[in-house]
Amino acid sequence: MASRKRHAAMLKNLDPLLTGPLLSVLDAMEPGQWLTLTAGPIATPTPNEGHTVVDLADTSTEAATQALLSVLPLDTTGVPIVYLDDAAHAEELPDVVFAVCGIAADAELRRVPMSRLDERDFGMLAAHAAVTIRSNRDGDPAAFLLRKGDSVAA
Repeated sequence: MASRKRHAAMLKNLDPLLTGPLLSVLDAMEPGQWLTLTAGPIATPTPNEGHTVVDLADTSTEAATQALLSVLPLDTTGVPIVYLDDAAHAEELPDVVFAVCGIAADAELRRVPMSRLDERDFGMLAAHAAVTIRSNRDGDPAAFLLRKGDSVAA
């Protein structure tokens, strides 16, 4: 009997950024909980010592969003995406805001509402996030909150 070689196999159509531990954290999130996605030299509150932080430092915010939203349903009530508005330092919205909005619409097959919050209000919401994903450490600063929805279609 010929021996079979063991091959590292990926799941079909699963983004390679979605590791087992990351998928477990996303699956454990309850509908209505927030996920914080940050990029660049930006600090957001970490809720507690046991809070899960996933480092995707060499990944663009757009690629991280694409991977996350391929498996994470967004809430269908209210506004499921919030971004940190750094209006004091920027006259126009950064391109990443438009990119995240487009990626969300493609993933959800619907228009996804997005709102902006100042640093204080954003920090208050981020302090209660279930998980923090850090992307693109050397990129432009950006921060988003994504609210998980129910995976069962209504």
